[in-house]
Amino acid sequence: MKNNKPVFLTGATGFVGGHLAARLAAEGHRIRCLVRRLDHRRAAYLKDLDAELAAGDILNPDALREAIEGCGAVIHLVGIITEPPGFTFKQVHVKGTVNVLDAAAAAGVRRYVHMSALGAGSDASTTYFQTKWQAEEAVRASGLDYTIFRPSIIYGPGGEFINMLLRQIRLMPLVPVIGDGNYRMQPVSVHDVAFCFSRALADGGTIGEEYELGGPESLTYNELVHTICRAAGKRRALIHLPLALVRPVVRLLERFLRHSPVTTDQLKMLLAGNVCDTTRMREHFGIEPVEFEKGIRQMLA
Repeated sequence: MKNNKPVFLTGATGFVGGHLAARLAAEGHRIRCLVRRLDHRRAAYLKDLDAELAAGDILNPDALREAIEGCGAVIHLVGIITEPPGFTFKQVHVKGTVNVLDAAAAAGVRRYVHMSALGAGSDASTTYFQTKWQAEEAVRASGLDYTIFRPSIIYGPGGEFINMLLRQIRLMPLVPVIGDGNYRMQPVSVHDVAFCFSRALADGGTIGEEYELGGPESLTYNELVHTICRAAGKRRALIHLPLALVRPVVRLLERFLRHSPVTTDQLKMLLAGNVCDTTRMREHFGIEPVEFEKGIRQMLA
């Protein structure tokens, strides 16, 4: 769906958004990026991609409708992993998505590509996943030509989770692991995620479809840490923290700290694991997702 109308991109100043904006620009798409502040530190990077910048917020319907006018497609990436002061999962994931959908419909924009999360579901045990599912339901009911993606943990340059582990590995002789470390995840490269999003725009066969995105390997958390150690050239031992100790500490942190480094919901999601079947991803997009160790080495290089 490459045409003379810009692709409207929310979340462009974020980790995935920056990589996706770069890919769309390289493929010749015009891009219009919604930014909360035009002086955002990443605005210069977006301008270097010849992206249009539109001041606004997904929780400000009037500014959103004005910003989306004249676009040919919408990619909605905005999400939060914790609730910062003044914002809730319900506001950002559900109300924000409904606002974007309404603005797209009002502007006559039919094509819509949505970022959800692997683990979203009506019976999810955390508010994060519940509200991600509620946002999906709004997308499915919108009447727009939608595609929904549910990625596992995304890594790459600028990604927070893997970079946090890298800092621990570089600075600490022992790497802390919550519980036994046998819960599994399937990290996927941000480059592979951006590839699938950009391809979906041009592929009418993805309309009305939902895809899980993951890497080629299901790794335990222990294996994931050891893989990063190898890629970084570090030998580190793991120290396993008993759940009986971690859970009450997390509850105390949530109670007394305004910005707890770990929340109860995050702990639940970590221990539940995050894996998927990538068959549809591979077959439909013709992609072989990069192996985790190879991806980490490329990231470090």
